[in-house]
Amino acid sequence: MTTAAQDPRSTDDLKQALVESLMAVIGAPDDEPTAETAAATLRTLDERLAAEAGSR
Repeated sequence: MTTAAQDPRSTDDLKQALVESLMAVIGAPDDEPTAETAAATLRTLDERLAAEAGSR
C-alpha cells in the first residue's frame, strides 16, 4: 500500500482522483476492486490533508 508521503501525486491530483474513483463506484456499485480503489484514494488523501494541516 502506498502512503500519502510516498504518493507522488499532488494534493489537487489526489482530490481529482477521489472524485473520479467515487464516480466509478456510482457507475459500478457492486464492483469490489473499484470500491477498494476509492477507499485507498480516500485514505491517502486523508493522510495527506492531515499531514498538511499538522505542518501549519
